[in-house]
Amino acid sequence: MHNFDQDVVIVGAGPAGLSAAQMLGRARRRTLVLDSETPRNRFAEHMHAVVGFDGVSPAELRRRGREEAEAYGIAFRTAHVDRVAEVDGGLEVFLADGARITTRALIAATGVTDRLAPIPGLAERWGRTVLHCPYCHGWEVRDRRIGVLATSPLSLHQIELVRQWSPEVVAFTANLGEPADEVRERLHARGIRIVSAPVVEITGDGAAIDAAMTVVTADGERTVVDAVFTGGTLEPHDGFLADLALARAQGPVGSFIAVDATGATSHPRVFAAGNVVTPMGNVPLSMGAGSMAGAAANGTLVAADAAAAVERRRGHAADWEARYAETDRVWSGHVNETTSAVIAELEARGALRAGTALDLGCGEGGDALWLAARGWTVTGVDLSATAIGRARDAARNARLDATFIAGEIDDADLGTFDLVTTSFLHSWDPEFSRITLLRAAMRHVAPGGRLLVVSHLGTPPAGHDHPPFATPAEERAALEPDPQVWEVELEEVRERATAATADAEPVHRTDGILLLRRRD
Repeated sequence: MHNFDQDVVIVGAGPAGLSAAQMLGRARRRTLVLDSETPRNRFAEHMHAVVGFDGVSPAELRRRGREEAEAYGIAFRTAHVDRVAEVDGGLEVFLADGARITTRALIAATGVTDRLAPIPGLAERWGRTVLHCPYCHGWEVRDRRIGVLATSPLSLHQIELVRQWSPEVVAFTANLGEPADEVRERLHARGIRIVSAPVVEITGDGAAIDAAMTVVTADGERTVVDAVFTGGTLEPHDGFLADLALARAQGPVGSFIAVDATGATSHPRVFAAGNVVTPMGNVPLSMGAGSMAGAAANGTLVAADAAAAVERRRGHAADWEARYAETDRVWSGHVNETTSAVIAELEARGALRAGTALDLGCGEGGDALWLAARGWTVTGVDLSATAIGRARDAARNARLDATFIAGEIDDADLGTFDLVTTSFLHSWDPEFSRITLLRAAMRHVAPGGRLLVVSHLGTPPAGHDHPPFATPAEERAALEPDPQVWEVELEEVRERATAATADAEPVHRTDGILLLRRRD
């Protein structure tokens, strides 16, 4: 997981991309948004049919959305993506500037380009008085003179739809061929005038909503209108995904990447949302789709994280099992000196007497057997079945009251204990969560009972690839014991002398001690 630059890369920062980014930021995912900064609706001055944002400019929505996403740790970068390729366990994103970014998942929210008919004066007015969606712009031109420039059979629906906003509608139908009689009758019944000659030019002073324009047809007819609705050829911005060979769906306006209701594509780590897959979707639909795609991408990573955690846990247990199995004995079999010293001190002043004890990470049972010999009823837990087998044999031979369990601390219903101990519960695995285990140990301390944690401090011994050791104060801070529930009885550092062999010079080791007592 940690070998990838990002958890998720989002390509595109329109309504869909920003919504996905916010979901992922709130889900605490490392997320980078790549944006070419050429949104489809950049030509429009206002948005409509967007609850809470009616009349707000698209640029302002993008500004707010980016600001909100950045507050959750989302990073943004202006870039053009050339292509995306698979790598082991994830994807590699190749940028036009030569940079490469690895990611565990990707969301395409790149939108489409509207390729308008090559009619002079049409593109220049796009997004102002040349429009495509009556739900988005119809109110602003209600009761005005409206032309509809047909470009495909879908335009018949657009022509009838526009009539809802104005009684003065002119349909320019040359691209449809000669309308059928029933179509003519239907349009005429609604008072829609049909102009069948091809449109050759649109003229007029300016492109403001109050600037009338003239639609000129090939036969010389000139029709004055206040707005023109039309539909362009929709080109999805999905070429950068070509190497992944994603499944596509053929729709009424072309071929688009196929997605399910969550935005999932045919690739398990690629999602898509917004106009790049739903070209007719407005801003709210794109926002909803982006939100769903962000949640789906996070869900996919959650499942992958769980599977990886299971593998790590199995591997961690297997590593310890292999370590114990490769030799007849790993540890001395004696109690840890620092652990025994602290317990003896407590007993000497009458603060502790024999009861029930749990030793977490008991290994071959040295500490647990020492406690049992002093009258404690002891349970030991360790990942290694070999180590547990040796501890059981030692307890049976010494006729001591000790039970040993192979597994994790919460694998069995252990209950609570008067004393929970753990000595040198460390691991070379960077994914090992010591604090999580210590918190689990705290849950097994009975009221009035104690948790004793003895740990290594200082630099790991030579040959040990181990993360830095935390001090007792640092671990206590990480555990966050509630002072209403827990009393800190001991938080100190001690040195002890050890020797690897009988003729070796004593080696001084530094131990950390954290002793917590659960209040009655």
